[in-house]
Amino acid sequence: MRAVGRATLKILLLTGRLAEPKVRDAARACPSSYDLEVLVMPLDVAALATPRSIASFLKGRIHPGDYDLIMVSGAVEGSLKIVEEVVGVRTVKGPKHAVDIPLLLSVSDPQRFSSDVPADLLLEREMRESAKRMLLEAEASVSSRPHITVGGSLVPVEPPPIRVISEVTGVHLLAEDELLKAVGRRIDEGADIIGLGFEAGVANPEKVEAAVRVVKREYDSPLALDSIIPSEIVAGVDAGVDMIMSLEAGNMSKVASKVQGLPVVVIPYDSRRRFFARTVEDKLRLLEANIERAYRMNVRNIVVDPVLAPVNLGGAGETFESLTAYRLFKQRRPEIPMLMGLCNVAEFMDVDSVGVNALLTVLAAELGVSMVLVVEKSVKAAGSTTEAVIASQMATIAWKRKTPPKDLGLSLLLLKDKRRVDMPLDVEGAEVVEVKDKPARYPPDPLGIFTIRVNHEEKVIEVLYKGVKGKTLMKGKTASSIYGEILRRGMVSMLSHAFYLGVELGKAEEALRTGKSYIQEESLFKPEKPINIPR
Repeated sequence: MRAVGRATLKILLLTGRLAEPKVRDAARACPSSYDLEVLVMPLDVAALATPRSIASFLKGRIHPGDYDLIMVSGAVEGSLKIVEEVVGVRTVKGPKHAVDIPLLLSVSDPQRFSSDVPADLLLEREMRESAKRMLLEAEASVSSRPHITVGGSLVPVEPPPIRVISEVTGVHLLAEDELLKAVGRRIDEGADIIGLGFEAGVANPEKVEAAVRVVKREYDSPLALDSIIPSEIVAGVDAGVDMIMSLEAGNMSKVASKVQGLPVVVIPYDSRRRFFARTVEDKLRLLEANIERAYRMNVRNIVVDPVLAPVNLGGAGETFESLTAYRLFKQRRPEIPMLMGLCNVAEFMDVDSVGVNALLTVLAAELGVSMVLVVEKSVKAAGSTTEAVIASQMATIAWKRKTPPKDLGLSLLLLKDKRRVDMPLDVEGAEVVEVKDKPARYPPDPLGIFTIRVNHEEKVIEVLYKGVKGKTLMKGKTASSIYGEILRRGMVSMLSHAFYLGVELGKAEEALRTGKSYIQEESLFKPEKPINIPR
C-alpha cells in the first residue's frame, strides 16, 4: 500500500503475533499519504516487549534512512528513546489498540507522537486542552457581546455559551440540610444557575423566603425562583433571588414593581383566562403581548421561554410546534435571550436522559437559546445537570470549530463506544469448552455472608458482612478497594464465594458509576427487544 510522492511518510508498524492481522487491517485503512509496513516481533503480545528487547530485535534489521518513523504499541511500558538511540530512527508510541491507528493518522501528525506517551492518550490530552481553550475564548467573549447578568453569571443574548439552570424541585418538602445538599451537588456538577421549585398552585411565601435566604447564606451561585404565584415571587425577590420564572399576563401587574431590576422569564400564558398557548401562532402572539405589557410596566430585563412541549404522538405535534416557535421568535426578536426547559421531553420519554438532554441542548444552540433548564425529579433523570453542562460545552466547541459535535475532546458516550476494541487470544492448541448458561449452586461460606447495595446519595458501595467475625459495614467507591478490605480481614474462605463477590462488586461499581439501580444477583443492564409482530 505504498503511496507516491516525496511527501509520503514511511512508517514501520511494530507488533506481536496475535495482533498482526488487526494491525495489517488498520494499515490498509490508513490515509494513502503514508507508506506503512508491518513487522512482527517474535512474541505473542507486543505489550509484553520492553524498550530494550525492541531495540535488540531491531538492531541490525533496521538502519537509519529505512523509515521516517517506527511506531510501537502504546501499551509498551517505558520510554522508547533507547530504541531510537540504537536503531537511529525516531521511535514513537502509537495507540494502545490497533483499531485506533487509522483515526490517529487521519487527524494528527505522527511525527508529533511521543516516545513516552501513547498516541491516543497524547491526542486525547491535546484535544482536551484545545477544547478548554475554545471554551475559555467563548467565555471571554461574552462580556463584549450583548448579554444579561443573572447574579454573577453573564448570559449571552446569542449563544454560545449556553448557561445551564439546574432546578431543585419540591423545596417546600425539604429540610434545610437536604436543600443545601441538593444545591451543593448541582453546583459541583457544573450548574451555572440554581433553580428552586415549590408546590404548584399553593402559595408558600414563607417557605420561599426561608429557602432563598438559606441557599444565599451558604452559596454564591446565582439563584432563580420557578414560581408563577405573585406572593412567592415577592417573597423570593425580598430574600435576594437573582432571576424570576415565570412572568405571564395574569401575575405581571402584581409583581412588576418588585422585579424591575431582575431578569425575568416571560412565558406564553395568561392565568386570568387559564390559557396556555400551544400553537406557533398563539405562542408568538401571546409572548409579544406579554413582552409589550412588561415593557409598559418598566420590566425590561426580559428572557423568553416559548415552552418546549412534551412529545405526544396522539396530539397535534406540539413538540415540533414549540421548537418552531423558538426559531421564529429568535428571528423576529434576536435582541431577547431565550430559555428552554428540557424536562418536558426528557421526563416523558422512557429513554436514557443522556441522549435526550444532549440532543435537545445542541438543538437549543441551533435555535439561539441562551439557557437550558434541567430538573432531576425522577430517577431516570438523575445526572441531567452534568449531561446538559457537557452537552452545552460540546455545542460551544462545535460552534467554534464549525463542525458537527463529534471528536471534540469530550463526549457523552457513556454506554456505547465509537469503535469496537477486540483483544486477540492465543487459542491455538487450546481445548474449547462450551459452557452452559445455567446458575451455579455452591454451599454457603462458613465464615459468613455479604449483603451489597449502592448508596447513590453518598456515592459509595456498601457491603454488610455478618458471620463468625462479627458484623461489619464497609463503604468504598470501587470494587477493588472493598474486596481488598474483605481479604485483609480474612472474611472469605471459599474460592466460589470469592468469585461471586468479585462479580457482584464489579456490578455495584458500574451501577455507582452510571446511576443504575443495583440489586444483588440481578442483571445490571437488561437489553430491550422489539415486540415481535407477525407480518
